[in-house]
Amino acid sequence: MKYIAVLLGSLFFVSPLLAETPCDFKGISVGSKMSPAELMSALGVTQYKTNPSRQFLSDQAKKYGLMAAAEIEEWEIGPYCDNNSCRVPRGVTVGSGVIPIPVNVFVSFNEGVITAIDVSFSETFWDEIRLLLDEKYGADWTTERNDGPIINYETKKSRIVQSVVLQHVTKGTNPSTKDHCQIWATQFDQTFEHHDAFGPYHSVVEIKLISKNF
Repeated sequence: MKYIAVLLGSLFFVSPLLAETPCDFKGISVGSKMSPAELMSALGVTQYKTNPSRQFLSDQAKKYGLMAAAEIEEWEIGPYCDNNSCRVPRGVTVGSGVIPIPVNVFVSFNEGVITAIDVSFSETFWDEIRLLLDEKYGADWTTERNDGPIINYETKKSRIVQSVVLQHVTKGTNPSTKDHCQIWATQFDQTFEHHDAFGPYHSVVEIKLISKNF
C-alpha cells in the first residue's frame, strides 16, 4: 500500500522515497541551483522565450485590471524566462486521472538558486489537488477558513466565498542542500476575478525557501 501511495503521488510531483517532507514540484526543488534551460526541461518545455517584451495590453487593463491583463498577455506569450524567474502558463499538467489537470507554474530564483515555486490552477480542481497534496507532502496541515469577496473588475459586482487556507505543519527539506521550505495553499488566491483560460477563480500552491542552509 505504501508503494502504491508513493507511485500515485509521483504522477503529480516527482518525489524521492524520503521520510522527510520534500520541497519540490516535478523534481524542481527550492534551494537547488538550476539554469532556466534545466528548469524548463524538468517541466517538459522544449521551446520558450527569453526576456520577452511586455505591453500589459492597455485595453484589457482598463477593462479587467492590471493583474488580469498581465495574465492574458502571459497566456499569449507562452513559456518564458527572464533574469529572475520562469513562467509556464500552459502546457504543464498534474494528476493521474483520465483528464490531467492543467496548471500555471511560476518559478523564482536568485543567482540561479530557486527561492519559490507557485503552482496555480482552476479552483474547480481544488478537491482533486487537495488529495494530491496529501499524497505528495503528507496530511499534516493547519487549516483556516476565511470569508471574503471576489470582485468582477468590469462590473464591480462581488461574490462572497469561503476560502480554505492550508499550511503544512512540517517544514520541507531539500535532501541535496539541506535547506528548508514552507508549503502552503489557498483555495481562492485573490480579490479580483481572473480572465484567463483557467476561469474566474484560481487556487494556488506555493513552496517557498525559508533558509539557505543557515
